[in-house]
Amino acid sequence: MDDSAVPQPADDPSLLDLMMEDLRAADPQFQPTNYWAVYEKRFLPQLKKHGLRDFRRQKDLVFRSFGAVDFDHPFAELVFRKSPAWRRFPLRHVPGVAALAARLDRALGSHLWLIDGMDMETYVRLGYSFAKDYASVGRARPLSAFSMSMVGNPPGVVRIEGNLYTRQMIQYYLQYAYVSRYVDLEQMRVVAELGSGMGRQTEILYKLHPQAAYLLFDIPPQIYVAEQYLKAVFPGRVVSYRETRSWNDLDTVAGGFIYIFGNHKMPLLRGTATDLFWNSASFHEMEPDVVREYLRFVNASAKWAYLSQNLKGGGMANRPGQPGILRATSLEDYRSGLPDFDLVEMQPTLRINGKPLLDHGMIFRRRERAGET
Repeated sequence: MDDSAVPQPADDPSLLDLMMEDLRAADPQFQPTNYWAVYEKRFLPQLKKHGLRDFRRQKDLVFRSFGAVDFDHPFAELVFRKSPAWRRFPLRHVPGVAALAARLDRALGSHLWLIDGMDMETYVRLGYSFAKDYASVGRARPLSAFSMSMVGNPPGVVRIEGNLYTRQMIQYYLQYAYVSRYVDLEQMRVVAELGSGMGRQTEILYKLHPQAAYLLFDIPPQIYVAEQYLKAVFPGRVVSYRETRSWNDLDTVAGGFIYIFGNHKMPLLRGTATDLFWNSASFHEMEPDVVREYLRFVNASAKWAYLSQNLKGGGMANRPGQPGILRATSLEDYRSGLPDFDLVEMQPTLRINGKPLLDHGMIFRRRERAGET
């Protein structure tokens, strides 16, 4: 497809400004933790300057860190700048070294596929076969039941059985297939996600299960990217932050719509029965006390909760103000944040080649009380 004909999300600077103003005015417990407070200083000026055109091709680490980029090589997770050693290495603070590392990152990234001796298309096709087989166990709708949107001009797109996929979309589908082994998503009426990123998981869920209402919570600028992306993918089905920011309850949510909220609206969940709560690779970027506060709202309302987290954290910072978390959230922290739930399954989150990631997928189910069915 000619790049000039690729659909793009619309820029809306006034919406972004409104989201940032509301975040600054929110309770301190909803302010970005150390991990994102550091990234925001880079991300916000970049987003305002360049906008969202071709954002799925951005090479900047900030876009990568919340799943907004479709990498054009299968080994992006090996990029050394994301490793704990790089975070602690003193030379990274020397002028010019970070720029040199970025160039080396790009050079290596474009050739790392040679390690497996296959090109990207072959890698995606093999991943498709693995995901298709993996999803045959459980109640997942087949991978062939949806095609990925081209909004934002993603690289590495492969057409399989008439549909479009990238490595990243198949990766997110695998998480859906894992959850579907335990949760009947056909029966879901309200699904809430904290840490929605660009909305990639919601795109898959909505295309496969459009009967549900999807409630997306995140901090800006990430939730801004999600709103603009999803509005382009699902015209007329996204209820804007401009509307939800004044809501005091969730009584009007309806199936077939996607609702955009700031993270400071999470307390609204306490008064709404939620079938499924979803958080993937977001809690491990926060400190344990913050995670437990968010989980209080989940514990009060949800029937099921799916968490996919690195139990060693998302990279440690030496001190506040440096990239990373200040303290890792453990399995016991997740359990204590959901005291009314049982952990029914936990296993490593799988890559599309069948190998495990550092993250662990965890399925929690609300404990039945006497007299409940």
